[in-house]
Amino acid sequence: MSPHAVDVRALEKRFGARHVLRALELQIAPGELLGLIGPNGAGKSTLLRTLIGLVPRSSGHVHLFGLDPATEALEIRRRASYLPGETGVYQQMRGDAFLDFALGFYPRHDDALRSELLEAFELPLNQRIRSYSAGMKQKIALVATLVPNVDLYILDEPDRALDARARFYLRDVLRGLKTKGKTILLSSHHLSEVETLADRLEFLLAGALVPHERVQAARTELRRRPRVRLRDGHPLPEGARVVREEPDGVLVLQTDGDAVRWLQGADANAVESAEIGVDRLEDLYQLLLEDDEPATRGGVA
Repeated sequence: MSPHAVDVRALEKRFGARHVLRALELQIAPGELLGLIGPNGAGKSTLLRTLIGLVPRSSGHVHLFGLDPATEALEIRRRASYLPGETGVYQQMRGDAFLDFALGFYPRHDDALRSELLEAFELPLNQRIRSYSAGMKQKIALVATLVPNVDLYILDEPDRALDARARFYLRDVLRGLKTKGKTILLSSHHLSEVETLADRLEFLLAGALVPHERVQAARTELRRRPRVRLRDGHPLPEGARVVREEPDGVLVLQTDGDAVRWLQGADANAVESAEIGVDRLEDLYQLLLEDDEPATRGGVA
């Protein structure tokens, strides 16, 4: 019996000639909340679907609580709840009927959590789901996913289409599940929010996990890359070069030394606004892609 809730070794997935997952190694301990970060097309959704048994792997080994999704998918479904990245709800059903249907596949429910979620989300359960907004559809999908009392929650972009208030509330709900000893695998684009929540982050890029030291080096480098908007007619102060210009006119810079010291020494009349020390995922992805070092690595036990 594997000591891991999720144990992935040498996982490969190909769709014809397209190589989606490459020699992927990932272990998640029981009770751990792991954040999976990566740009669109990195393979995050394919990985999650492979874990739950919706997508067959090309090669490698995958086990959830010692169970193989290729042969024991039904038993895995009894112990795991999965929220897909594209919200799938039956449009013609009323909200209450949909929840009764979706939750009927699980023998155990957290009725207290169900009440809390429905009160917080204020869903019109007596209306057909086709009348719901995108955010409301995501909320009812979250209720259907989080209320089952299972061991593992696999959540693909759970904060999709949610407003800030709902995202912060969801974060508290996930903390509560973790306190109860539940294992959570969470895919998201909100780096700052996931980082405050997760026990560990894994970055997926081009189908492979990026070594932790590469990610840390890239984040350190980003601290030397302020985002600056110059006043009209003013040149870029010395000690920096333009890495990229955004469509809105913001310049991403590379400073010769510490970005804060560069800004302190820059002509105050030249700089209209500046942002330093904020990890933007698009910048981090770009920097990682610039690195030619192979991205695959072994898993963390």
